[in-house]
Amino acid sequence: AASRPTRKKNSSNTHASPKKVFVAYCSFSFRIQDNRLCAASRPTRKKNSSNTHASPKKVFVAYCSFSFRIQDNRLCAASRPTRKQKEFELRDMTMMMTAIELVAPLWSELVMFALAALVYSIFMRSIKVRGPSIKARQLKEQPPLADQKAKASPASHRRENKHGAVAVQAEELPQEYVPIFEACKAGDATGALHAMSQLSRESLVAMPLQVTTKVLLSLGKPETLSEELMYQFMDLASNFSSRSFETAAAEASRWRNISICRRLYNLAGLASIRKTEKFVSLLVRGHSNDPDAMKQMIEDILAEGSGVQLTRSLTESLIAQCTSAGYTASVKMIQEHAERHSMAQDISRQAKLISSLGKEGKLQDALLIFNRLKESQCPLNAMAYNCLLDACIQCKNLTQALVYFREMKDRCNPDVVSYNTILKGYIANGDFNGARSMMSDMVDNGLAPTVTSYHHLLSGFVQTGDCKRALKLVHEMRAQGIDMSVVTCTMLLRSIGGRSQSQLLSQIVALINDSQVFMDDALFGCVVDVCVRTGNLTVLWDQLERVWRKDVEAVTISSPTYGCMIKAYGQAHDVQKVKRLWSKQGEEQVKLTSITVGCMVEALVANGLPEDAWVIVGQLWDNLETRKLLNTVTYSTIIKGFTATRQHDQVLAIYKEMKNREIQFNAITYNTMLNACTRCNMLHEIPQLLLDMKENTPPIEPDIVTFSTIIKGYCMSGDFEKALKILAYMKAKTSVLPDEVLYNSLLNGCAKEQRVDQALALLEEMRESQVSPSNFTLSILCKLLGRAKRLDQAFSMVESISNSHGFRPNIEVNTCLMHACFQSRQCHRALALHDKVVREGYCSPDQKTYNVIVRGCLYVRAIDKATEVLRCAFHLPGHKMLRTQGPPQGVEIACIKEVLAELGHSSQSGQALINDLKEYRGISISEASSISSRRHDPHAGRRL
Repeated sequence: AASRPTRKKNSSNTHASPKKVFVAYCSFSFRIQDNRLCAASRPTRKKNSSNTHASPKKVFVAYCSFSFRIQDNRLCAASRPTRKQKEFELRDMTMMMTAIELVAPLWSELVMFALAALVYSIFMRSIKVRGPSIKARQLKEQPPLADQKAKASPASHRRENKHGAVAVQAEELPQEYVPIFEACKAGDATGALHAMSQLSRESLVAMPLQVTTKVLLSLGKPETLSEELMYQFMDLASNFSSRSFETAAAEASRWRNISICRRLYNLAGLASIRKTEKFVSLLVRGHSNDPDAMKQMIEDILAEGSGVQLTRSLTESLIAQCTSAGYTASVKMIQEHAERHSMAQDISRQAKLISSLGKEGKLQDALLIFNRLKESQCPLNAMAYNCLLDACIQCKNLTQALVYFREMKDRCNPDVVSYNTILKGYIANGDFNGARSMMSDMVDNGLAPTVTSYHHLLSGFVQTGDCKRALKLVHEMRAQGIDMSVVTCTMLLRSIGGRSQSQLLSQIVALINDSQVFMDDALFGCVVDVCVRTGNLTVLWDQLERVWRKDVEAVTISSPTYGCMIKAYGQAHDVQKVKRLWSKQGEEQVKLTSITVGCMVEALVANGLPEDAWVIVGQLWDNLETRKLLNTVTYSTIIKGFTATRQHDQVLAIYKEMKNREIQFNAITYNTMLNACTRCNMLHEIPQLLLDMKENTPPIEPDIVTFSTIIKGYCMSGDFEKALKILAYMKAKTSVLPDEVLYNSLLNGCAKEQRVDQALALLEEMRESQVSPSNFTLSILCKLLGRAKRLDQAFSMVESISNSHGFRPNIEVNTCLMHACFQSRQCHRALALHDKVVREGYCSPDQKTYNVIVRGCLYVRAIDKATEVLRCAFHLPGHKMLRTQGPPQGVEIACIKEVLAELGHSSQSGQALINDLKEYRGISISEASSISSRRHDPHAGRRL
């Protein structure tokens, strides 16, 4: 409450802010005691004084004495009222409080009355709105003529009986259904079905339920139905629903007409209509007057293949009806069937559990569950045994599976699934004879092998790579009348192992083309993959032409498939077909990918056509849609092509084009350029490339490949000192550590300049850096030490390094050691090394080894030894050396000519050598060129 204003002159009413007014108001605290509002006044200081309580009326009057008014949107305290004004206000407040005290007991009753009136009005309003709409809808659905007759004859309205069946008059139906209704009313089922067949499809779909019910009842009344009438009903069966059968069954049940109920049950099976619980219950109720007929009906319902799903609610309903009719025999029959049905469901659940445990590898748990089923004396069926057999095969226990398979033969007949499961077990164990015997046993027991049986056996042949037996099995399958499928063709193609079976591929593809198999993209992709893998590109091209001629319409060749074929024909050096594939891909408007572009560029570069590859890249760059397919790998491949043909100008042009087109560079791109500079003798470009690597965005740090390439280039050019400086810079300025390839490049440089001591120092540095040498390292050292005539050191180094690093010298290292022996003119030591290599058998001498030995013997003028080595190389008699295993390796034509030149063609030893070559190997000197692989220079062996 606002404080009292001061008595100063010319003082106006003080104004208080809303906040201050609220605080002043809250200073008058109140509390509720005894359901009365009282102001808690400040207690007096008198002894034994308690808080005074004011009545609600006095409190309200005291509170209202503080009046406020709002002026200028601010809460201000009014000026102090006069005595007369206070009296009037007090009188008004007293009257108001008196009225409130009188009305207060009635306010809750008034509120409840208002709410009840509101709810009542809403409820009555909804009824009034909904009622006319339903009536209007019913009037709208009635034809005008029927509406008029309904007014004239109230008895013609629809009536519903207690079973829900609707009685209807012909006048209420649309005109097109009246003939059907009249025929049913006359008991003419044939006429009713004939009238139905005359209706349009739309009219049949919209046929009222009452009409279909009448038709079904008319079909149930005759004692017999003619065959023609049954066929006519089957043609129109799709127009009868489960609800129409339920309505007809309700009428027949109400009439207790057993013949109609029986006929309706048969018609439902004939029309393949689902026999619902309501339908079956109504039919059984219709047999309640005849115990024998009811028993027969229940037997038909419980029989296998009846199409009735015996649920728990249906079982209870049938038992209740039979019990109420007093037919205990039928009740017992239903209960026994329900128990067997429940037991079968339990066996089904347990069988699924056994199968899942087998897939998890828990065979013992699966056997435990199966043994429990046997102990419970449940009639185990084939499904339970099949699940157990599958569990045994999944756990790779064929022996246990065969035990239960024999037990299954004694208790129940195995089916095709049982035989296929055992067949799969034999295939998994690699026992094809057992699998064949199982298929024969299947035929003896009257079961025909299925396509799954043949696929199991075919998968075994695919795993072993036995393409011939797989092809024979497919012919046998077709002879049994089983057609090939896409799966069969795919498995047959995958049975082809390698190039040695490429001839069988032609037979398989011809078999696929002759069959009725629908070739899709997946099967065509499998054909392409096998043709590429076996190198049979002729068959592949024939299949391509069939696709392009639209003989196989469903195949659409994708861009990755085109890329695979382009790569294959590029490796086969068939450039014309490569270009044909590329142009055909453009004609078919196949969407290109970066992989396909890379395959095309690589195929052209591999065949020495980097210029054509560059032209294709330019065409792709001119098209904005295909420009994004070009990347640094594509350009790097073209750079390699120009490097191989030593076109250094084109290499630099490609590099500038990449910079101008802002192709993203990486370390591989720069390493490719560095390799091109080293091979094309452009070492002066290396500093600029290193600077470009540093200025690239982001900067690219040189890696071990970068330094190895640069060092190799300087070693090849003869600037070994520069190579050593690069190595020192790499160790001092970078974190890159040298590897074996880098050290091998340096050792090659030492061998080229005969720096033996420096090479040994590098070898020691490799050991300190813990870089393991390889056979290639040993071959370089053998060449270096052999030229320096340090043969003993070469032998000891090969032995010590190979033993310390845990590998054996290969034939290349031993060949270099033999070469070093001849350089030191120690022929006997080379021959002894040859016999040692053949004796130990960890590597075998090849043609190059024998070339080196023969020329080495000629170099030291050991003609007889050279002849002996040549006889050993061709496995001819007349030598004392150890012979290699397998086919003879032989020597080059130049070696034979050189030996015969030293012996003399007319000499006895020369003639004997010529005769033995012709007799034992079928080789004459004029045809000797056919035995040479010509991988080496024929004159290279004349000097060491």
